[in-house]
Parts: sequence; C-alpha cells; structure tokens
Amino acid sequence: MSRENVEIVRQVIEAFQAGVKRGDPGAAFDSGAVADDSEWITRNPFEGRTVWRGREEFVEFFRTFTDEFEDWSGRVERLIDAGGNRVVALVHQSATGKGSGAPVEWHQGLVCELRDGCVIRTWSYTNPAEALEAAELRE
Repeated sequence: MSRENVEIVRQVIEAFQAGVKRGDPGAAFDSGAVADDSEWITRNPFEGRTVWRGREEFVEFFRTFTDEFEDWSGRVERLIDAGGNRVVALVHQSATGKGSGAPVEWHQGLVCELRDGCVIRTWSYTNPAEALEAAELRE
C-alpha cells in the first residue's frame, strides 16, 4: 500500500498544480483522492487559525496565503513513504512579492495522511526537516 499512497499523493499534487494554473486551487478535491472533509493543518497560526477543512476552507487558505505574491509556483522535490499511511512531500516554492517585486524562495515539508485511498489530513511545516522529524524520518 505504501507505493500506492505515494502515487496517490503525487496525483493529488498534480491535480492541485493544474488547478492553480486554471485559477482553481481546490481542484485536488475533484480528483477523488482527497476526502471532502480533508484537513489542512499549519504548525503556526495563519490568519488566526491552524486548521482548514474541506475544499472551500482550503481555497480560502491558499488564496490568502498567496495574495501577497505574483507568479507563485510550487514543485515537489521528493515524495517519501513514511509508513503508517503517511507520505512526506518535500516542496520548493517561489514567488515574487507584489509590493516589492522581490523574488522569494523557500522549502516546505508536508505530511499527508491517507485512509482508503484518500488524503484525509495534511500537516504543513515551514521547512522539510520539521516534516521529516514529525514523520520520524531522517534525510
């Protein structure tokens, strides 16, 4: 099942990325591989929250998060089977600040939890090391 979970997360991320290009960051929810009530969880409060549930709240999070950027993009650098129905995604993001025009780049780590072939929860970490540690893995 672990290889299948990695492939499911890959497909979800691809659906998300394609959706972002079309202006629909919630597209991953249409893939059939994300639970309707899937949770997006941040380690630190963002806009006073740490949990967003379902498509509508995820889209709200994403749009608020990227509102200060132009040309935001993200790409997966690596997917790792973390066992126990978890997959770690190491992600590189880049953008340009709207007001400043300054380019920004950062690495992020995600831990996705799956059940019955669907992502039910994703924890977002500010750097890959935190995600690996949370999944009890080492790089």
